Order: sequence, then C-alpha cells, then structure tokens
Amino acid sequence: MTSPTDGPEPDAPVRVVERPALDRELDLGAPVVVRASPGVLTTRGGWSSEVQSSSALEAVPALVAAWVLGSGVMAAVLALSGIWSRDPEAALALSLGAGVAVVAPRKLWAAPLVVAGTGLAGMVLSGMDWPAIVGAGAAAGLAAALLFPFRVDWLDVAHGALGGLAGASIGLWAATHLVPASLPVTLQATLTAGMVSLLAAQSLLPLAVRFDQTPAIPSIRDLTKALKLTYRPPVLRALDLYRNAEKNAPDRDSRRGMAEVTTWVFRLQITLQTLDAELVQIDPVQVNERITAYRGLPPETDAFTKDRRIATVEHLERLLEHRALIETERRRTEAMVDYALAFLEEARAGLAVAQQLPGEAIPDRLPEVLGRLRSHANEGDNRRRTARELSTI
Repeated sequence: MTSPTDGPEPDAPVRVVERPALDRELDLGAPVVVRASPGVLTTRGGWSSEVQSSSALEAVPALVAAWVLGSGVMAAVLALSGIWSRDPEAALALSLGAGVAVVAPRKLWAAPLVVAGTGLAGMVLSGMDWPAIVGAGAAAGLAAALLFPFRVDWLDVAHGALGGLAGASIGLWAATHLVPASLPVTLQATLTAGMVSLLAAQSLLPLAVRFDQTPAIPSIRDLTKALKLTYRPPVLRALDLYRNAEKNAPDRDSRRGMAEVTTWVFRLQITLQTLDAELVQIDPVQVNERITAYRGLPPETDAFTKDRRIATVEHLERLLEHRALIETERRRTEAMVDYALAFLEEARAGLAVAQQLPGEAIPDRLPEVLGRLRSHANEGDNRRRTARELSTI
C-alpha cells in the first residue's frame, strides 16, 4: 500500500489540500503511530487553512506578557488620572480587563465589553461585601478563556474563571505585602496591576495543557457549518471509527494519530465540496457551443472581431483544460478519502486484535483447583461405591 505522501506525476496539478505523512503502515498487534498534518481547530470551532506547528503551551508566554503589559499600562493611565487614588479596587478591576482585552489582538472589538464586564463583576462583588478582586479575577479568567486563540469548551471556560479568581486573589495578596506604600502612586499602581495580572494570567496554563493533550477532531457543529448534507457521511463514518478505536488505543500518540486522520477526512471532504462547486460553474456543453460559434464566423466579419473571437476561443479552450484538471483532482481527493477511511478501519481492527483478551491466559491456580475438584469427585465416587457394596451384603 502506498502512502498518500507519494509525489504526483510531473504533469499533475498541485494538490489543494495538505496530505498527511503516514510514517508506517499499521501492523497487527503493534501500536498505531501516525504523524499527520491536517488543519487544526481554531477559536470557536473554526478551521484554519494552514497547519499549526506550535503548541498552545508555546504561545502562553506571549499571551501572559501581553496581559501583564496591558494591565500595567491601564493602571498607569488610571493612576495619572486620579481614579486609582479614589477607588483602587475598581481601577484594579478595569486594569485586569484591559490586560485580557489585548490577549487576542484580532478581537480588539471586544475590548470595551471585556473591560466593562470585569469592572462590573468587581463592583457587584464589592456591593455584596466581598473583595472586588474575586469578581474581577473570575471575570478576567472567563474572558481570557473565551479569547484564547485555540479551541476551548465549557470546561476550559470554567478552568479559566477559577484560575483567574485564584491567581488574581493571590496576586493582590502578594502585591499588598511586596509593593512599598512609599512609592509614587503611578509606580505603585503599575507594579500592583502587573503582579496581579501575572498570577491571574496563569489561568491560561490549564487551557493550553488540555488543548495539547486532547486530539482535535471536528465536532458535529463544525460538520454542519462547513459541509453540505451530501458530503457529511464519510466524515461521520470517520468519527464513528475514531470513537470506536479510541478506547483500545495503547497511548496518547496513537489516539492523536487517528484523530489527525479523522480530521484529514474532514478537510478532504471540504476540498471535494469546493471542487464540485467549481465544476458546476463550468458547463462544458455551453463552452463547446461558444467555441464552435466563434470559430464559424461569417466571411464578412471584420478583422478586429475575428481577432477577439479567436482570442476568446483560446481562453475557452484553456478553461476546458482547467476543468479537466479539476476533475482529476476531484477523483484523487475522493480516492484519498477512501484510503483514509480504510486506514481507520484497519486501525480499529488492528487495535481490537492487539488488545489483551481474557481468554489469552488461564488463572494461575486453575490446575490446583481442578486437581482438588477431581480428588473430591474421586472420594465421593469411592464412598458411593463402598455404600453400594455394603448394601448387597
């Protein structure tokens, strides 16, 4: 069986999808290890068209730095305006919100909502005679989880809220004891906001660890958003094969490899849908009719019109050539879908064969127990035989 990484023929068109590199074929009884390069899930369940090579953990330091920098700048501005001196708790809550808002530069439109939500949470908790930092920290952690530039779910949001609450509270306690009160208000506010946001930003760590550890597979929502009804069955089949084989996978790498092949099937179906849409736009019958009409111009046609019609025919002929290439790409994409599904089917069967079954070994004490049972049966048989012999006397 050949790998999908085998290069195309010299005259073949360039692939429009990434082909995963299957390092080796599946051996029965051996762990399934797959290295693939499908697209990855982005925030809110969207799919990027480029392969993401870095992990979420590698992106956390930059996100933390942006959070701390944004909070520090906002705190300095509030200190210079006098708001920090009048209401330090509210100012700290707003500073936390400003730091979270810059975690996702592409979503700066949400910055006013994040800052207002963080400040409002602090005010509500303060009105209930609770520390304002508790509400502000929880709101900041929740907003940071929603703005996290990787796939998140409700559990990640809960982790972010709890982590932000704990980190901000510990950070405020540390700042209260470590930042000298004799410093200028601006510097004191900047250091306090920086320490609080630094610890609150650690709420991103559980999200990054969970993202790196959990294989990213398309959800039903992703499926319904990206694919039409007729293109969904292969992906549903791949998801079913993955879920059935996941419980028998020997390690995390095997599960991640099968998840990547499942994701590859999803991306191939998206490509297939796109190619079909392109084929519909090019009607070969209509194009050939136009070519025939432009080549059969009447003799009285002027030179300029003939020249433009000839040029039009050349473009239309190249259009038909492009359509033929698209048809070839469609057949290849469809073949790769079947190949990927067959790989998942073989992986599931291989894992089922490789798992240890109860019938492979007998209990250690089974021979001893069988010996005792046989001895007991022989003794009972001897007693019955003796009793029958005595009864005949």
